[in-house]
Amino acid sequence: MQPHPSTNMAATWSIAVFAHNEAPRIAATLRSIEAAAQGMAVEVVVLANGCQDGTAQVVRDLAATRPHLRVVEIALADKANAWNEYVHTMAATPTLHVFVDGDVQVAPGALRALAERLAQVPAAHAVGALPTTGRDREGWSQRMLSQGTLAGGLYALRGSFVQTLRQRGIRLPLGLVGEDWLVSLWAGRDLQPIAMELEGSDYVVFAPEAGFAFRSLSPWRLHDYRTYARRLWRYAQRGVQYEMVWQWLRLRLPESLPPDVQTLYAQAPAPSRLLWTGSVLGSLLRCLAVQKVRRRQL
Repeated sequence: MQPHPSTNMAATWSIAVFAHNEAPRIAATLRSIEAAAQGMAVEVVVLANGCQDGTAQVVRDLAATRPHLRVVEIALADKANAWNEYVHTMAATPTLHVFVDGDVQVAPGALRALAERLAQVPAAHAVGALPTTGRDREGWSQRMLSQGTLAGGLYALRGSFVQTLRQRGIRLPLGLVGEDWLVSLWAGRDLQPIAMELEGSDYVVFAPEAGFAFRSLSPWRLHDYRTYARRLWRYAQRGVQYEMVWQWLRLRLPESLPPDVQTLYAQAPAPSRLLWTGSVLGSLLRCLAVQKVRRRQL
């Protein structure tokens, strides 16, 4: 990334990039971050988790000429674990922590738009960007705005909020599918139990000018069918995990969450298998995901 004029000045933005086998895409992601961070003091760390390709080497090659870029290799292929590692052992004390998936393109001006939006709303803990690609991008954006849900592709947390997470020892359960919805829940509820009444305030806000892009799946790519199938299964697991975490946090604080989803499955009540998700396939996959939870409880 572009070096700051004063090498003694701490970076005001810390950017965490999560990458699992992203060797073909990580360079483009980092270059898009570089362009979006033009003129700002930043530190960028790529958390290469469970990579079995050349992701880490690509980053090391780029870091040779970019002093504010580094890579940390993590053996476990788990984004929740990598997120915990960043928040609890790597994050310093900048004013803004930006979280980016290693396969997205950050739009020009997006980082500054995120920072400016947080500055406009002093009570906000988190600010989200909106997707600029995808067949359902408009519907997805509307759901994000109406539900206050961040997208894992690109969002930012205020430095003081990250410090609070560290001080209270609040971590994502390992194996959680998609950290964005739980981070949204923590931020939106001001780290309080869901059942607690809160005064109206914008704890999660969005910067419409901040966008991120990703490669859409294509019916002409055979490999994309396998990717799509895996994605549907992850969505089913994600939905079941969300229901269980929601019930867990109704009357409990975030630091009470089990350390991993296997413990969550064993200790929290399993959701009903009989829930219509809007499609036959989605409902079937959800039923299988609930069955997986119930086998863990035997």
